[in-house]
Amino acid sequence: MYRKYSEQINLNYLRIFNELYRSRSTTLAAAKLGITQSAVSQVLSKLRNATGDPLFIKGQGQLVPTVRATEIGEGLASELIQLDKRFYPEDFLNQDDFDGEINFSIASPIIDVIAKALMDTVEKVLPKAKINFTHWNDHSLDQIINGDVHIGLNLFPINAPKEIRQIPLVINQAVFISAKPNQWIEDGMQKTGFVDHDFAGIIFSGINRLQPILENNDLTKGFKFKYRSESHSLLSHYLQKENTILLADKFSCHYYPDHYYYEAPKRLASLLPSQLSYALYYLQANHQDQIYSDSERVVKTLLEQFSSTIDIIPNRNKF
Repeated sequence: MYRKYSEQINLNYLRIFNELYRSRSTTLAAAKLGITQSAVSQVLSKLRNATGDPLFIKGQGQLVPTVRATEIGEGLASELIQLDKRFYPEDFLNQDDFDGEINFSIASPIIDVIAKALMDTVEKVLPKAKINFTHWNDHSLDQIINGDVHIGLNLFPINAPKEIRQIPLVINQAVFISAKPNQWIEDGMQKTGFVDHDFAGIIFSGINRLQPILENNDLTKGFKFKYRSESHSLLSHYLQKENTILLADKFSCHYYPDHYYYEAPKRLASLLPSQLSYALYYLQANHQDQIYSDSERVVKTLLEQFSSTIDIIPNRNKF
């Protein structure tokens, strides 16, 4: 239906609505936009009149969106970003002069491994940008959609909304790590030796499924995870203890210089994850921008370099 100009929604109203939808608070929305809370409330009132819907109701200490508000709010953040790009393309495409923020959200198992090298590389590609790193969490996908996180790095695949692009990068593998040479591992991990070792594990995709398989299988009788963590620094401490062995992914080896990295015995291959892939995550709408397409190349190159410089001790599989 045609509406007169005076009856149409002001674009700035949509920006305010977007912040309300993201923050669930007039106070937080006002602070993010740099305007008064009164101004936010006035716009909300106008939007309620225009839609004939309350849009947000108070509940559980925050504003709860109605069904109508959800219909408006889903995907609105990415649509506003695309609109900004039409008016200010230089802010998104000129890397040498780009002085905005790039926010990365990286999964815990790999952030300790890749963050420094990634920071050094990004500083060369975007010399004037401000770079922020955070740990991937339960809200990271929503933060990508809302624009608070620009690029995510996490295991692949995950259940992501259709607005988010998933780009698989490099296939990884599960390995055993020890602080000292371990003849038992090299000789094929005879099942009678599992009870003589303490096992630690880095949290990677499928480990919750993997644990009962390893702990209740005749091939690994006696296997128990004594330590599990997302922290490499904590697990490296456990590795200093006699007969402690870490089950991790190949990229994690970079956090443990001067340690020993072992290929899993073939007889255990069916029990361990065959592929541990990482992927980039960002808004589908940004896939043609140079900053995002370059990020695929940069991160993939780093991971390939990490993988190529790790020497895995082959397993003799005597048993």
